[in-house]
Amino acid sequence: MNKFLAKLKTTLISNLAYFLLTIINKSLRLEVVGADHLELISEQTPLLFAAWHGKTWIPVYYLRDRNYLALASLSQDGEYMARLLTKLGWQVIRGSSSRGASRSLLKLYRQLKEGNSTAITPDGPTGPIYNVKPGIIYLQQRSGGYLVPLGSAAEQKKNFASWDKYMLPFPFSKAVLVIGKPIKFQEGSLTMEEKAKILAEAINAAERKAENILAQEKEV
Repeated sequence: MNKFLAKLKTTLISNLAYFLLTIINKSLRLEVVGADHLELISEQTPLLFAAWHGKTWIPVYYLRDRNYLALASLSQDGEYMARLLTKLGWQVIRGSSSRGASRSLLKLYRQLKEGNSTAITPDGPTGPIYNVKPGIIYLQQRSGGYLVPLGSAAEQKKNFASWDKYMLPFPFSKAVLVIGKPIKFQEGSLTMEEKAKILAEAINAAERKAENILAQEKEV
């Protein structure tokens, strides 16, 4: 495939993804729970939103147009994601857990120190699923910001057979986004592994709460 066709393919795929994500999210009957958790945090304090890689469809759209920072891998899939996020009003830093990691984390750190906020999939971009990697903990500690666990669920959805079991809500479905209680670790208070476990449990708790809300409303 020559460069022109490759560029055209990238443009078409990213535009289609943007169209689908926007149309489906606009159609969802979305209930947001826990937004009040963020009201007491100063606007100058960085927030590090954390959602599992397979549960980004709703948060990516909900947090749009806030000039938040996001990481996109250096792969071709990362290029699609970078273009999609840019269209949604995110600032995109390219990097991954294997290539360009140090440079991308440094760029993120500098932006966070200036009071900017970010969203990170702590088990991305390649897993293992639901396994918090140390990068997000390091960034929180160094920036002095808050980790904000996110959980989402949809009544009608498809979970793909990918490593992250990616969730695609069906149009017009009832959906819930849970914003968990912010977490702020102090350096030296716990080991990195202990902090990662706490964050993983907080994200899982937000996921369970979202599922429980849907289940309760279905019973009524």
